[in-house]
Amino acid sequence: MKPGDEIRVIAPSSSKRAGQKQKYEKAQERLEALGYKVTFGEALSKVLHQGTAKATDRATDFNSAYADKNVKAVMAIHGGWAANEILPLIDWAIVKANPKPLIGFSDITVLLNAIYAKTGIIGFLGPNFSSIGYSRSWEYTIKSLNEALTGQIQDLKKSKRWGVGKVRKGHLTKSWEIIQPGFAEAILLGGNAGTLYLLQGTEFQPSFDKDFILAFEDDDQSGKYTAREFSRRLESLLQLPNFRKNLKGIIIGRFQPNSRFSSKELQSIIQSKQLFGIPIISGMDFGHTLPMLTLPIGGVVSIEAEIGKQPTIKTRP
Repeated sequence: MKPGDEIRVIAPSSSKRAGQKQKYEKAQERLEALGYKVTFGEALSKVLHQGTAKATDRATDFNSAYADKNVKAVMAIHGGWAANEILPLIDWAIVKANPKPLIGFSDITVLLNAIYAKTGIIGFLGPNFSSIGYSRSWEYTIKSLNEALTGQIQDLKKSKRWGVGKVRKGHLTKSWEIIQPGFAEAILLGGNAGTLYLLQGTEFQPSFDKDFILAFEDDDQSGKYTAREFSRRLESLLQLPNFRKNLKGIIIGRFQPNSRFSSKELQSIIQSKQLFGIPIISGMDFGHTLPMLTLPIGGVVSIEAEIGKQPTIKTRP
């Protein structure tokens, strides 16, 4: 992408939320400062139930964004709970004929992976539009996003500080942890654990029939059960055809404090899965904390992890 290109903001999951006008304005201001033009879908403010519009309205905005030749990227305004409702309503011929990246995280995981499965188009596991409006280390978030949008090879580096939502007191970012050393280079698939496995048994799930690296993170919705949910969701994926055979590495996003998920617990889960011989890195800057990296779903990622050294992780579309 280049200055002047248009980014269309839509609500494939949940709609605009009350009391967040200032955040939306900040997000638009920051994207426009990079030279992009920001436009908005028609169903952003519509609500049928649970904070989201009718699936048909959301799908219409999605299809329109892909059909519009002026739109060069599509961005979700929020995550939520209902993105998979629009999968059967997407015009996949239009999407394939107009390749452009979708950007978002959390519930947007289903769309990112489905788009790659159906069309081979690369999308970006990165900030939702609203996420860019937060004040916490927003420069780190938007720098990574812009590098991805402009096709740069990213040599991923950890943030200096991180936090959750509006909580002012943040945390110093620890070094990304090498759970298992090794080297891998392959396409990246995945995203949110509780959302990715919604694709199982559908035509929208990637086939995992060639080498891939898994990006995996979970939110704190399960509270003290997050570790158990993470473990069984990962296990459900490992049992899919081709998954274990072609899995070449895992990068794990940072967990929210309310998930009560310790490093020791994560290490024991990984050990129980017997994922020998592949690099596994945890505590990375993606998931449900801020700031966050932008990662290419369907793009190539390389991992070089040696015990005692900082891991080297690079992305390229």
